[in-house]
Amino acid sequence: MSLHTSGLARDLEVLELLGTDEAWDAGGLGVQRIAEILKRDKGQISRVCQTLQATGLINRDRHSRRYTLGHHLYALAMRTQEAHLALLARPTLLDLMARAEESAHLTVLRGGAIMTVHTELAQHPERDDSFDGVSIPALKTASGRAILSTFTPDELSAWWEEHGEFREQPETLRQRRPPETSIITTLRRKPGSIRSLSKLQRIARATKKAGFAISDGELTPNIVDAAAPLRNSQGLVVGAIAVGARSTRIKDGFQSLGALVKESAETLSWELGWHGQS
Repeated sequence: MSLHTSGLARDLEVLELLGTDEAWDAGGLGVQRIAEILKRDKGQISRVCQTLQATGLINRDRHSRRYTLGHHLYALAMRTQEAHLALLARPTLLDLMARAEESAHLTVLRGGAIMTVHTELAQHPERDDSFDGVSIPALKTASGRAILSTFTPDELSAWWEEHGEFREQPETLRQRRPPETSIITTLRRKPGSIRSLSKLQRIARATKKAGFAISDGELTPNIVDAAAPLRNSQGLVVGAIAVGARSTRIKDGFQSLGALVKESAETLSWELGWHGQS
């Protein structure tokens, strides 16, 4: 790793840390606390924070002397593909939430994980928005299965080779990253129903044929999740729309829930410019 790359990685560590629940709940973090968590020299952290503050990526409160994520970072985030997609998807998510009477989610695949970009909460949600912005194992989610079902056989094999099985991070990487919540740790470690490439291939074929994916209780106990992929004007899959419902409420209505999500995903894909299917 070059000197410049190493410096950038260390800057990103600070940004990631300032985006954690601890930083939010405390109204920011001081240099001392950042140095303690990242196990780095206090003077070095102070210099990094001063540099990031000068660029507007982080802010510092004059009274508490704590750092928070800054306005420039927000401006950059609003220019990402995810932010643009979330803005376009909101009407569709609101409509799906009203029709399903359940919370509706916009998700994207990042490596071996699914990240929820935006959630429209129902009045009495079975699952809240606590997963927003958090990466969770793709194979346990309907969204992950829906997106993976659009992969070619070679792409699916390559994805499984890299992400299919849980791999513990090296100790050096774990020390650098902020601590994750207990629920995310459990999700990463607890085996799901897909434990082989052949099983993933079977589910991908069935999902592609149906046009939607189902995950029964693997993400949240007693919750059935349904999801369908989203395509842009070039036909590229850019994410998925998902909705979850308590299994006792929908009983054997998996197909109806899946069809509702599929219809919403197709409507949004059409609005994104994808006219490959009616």
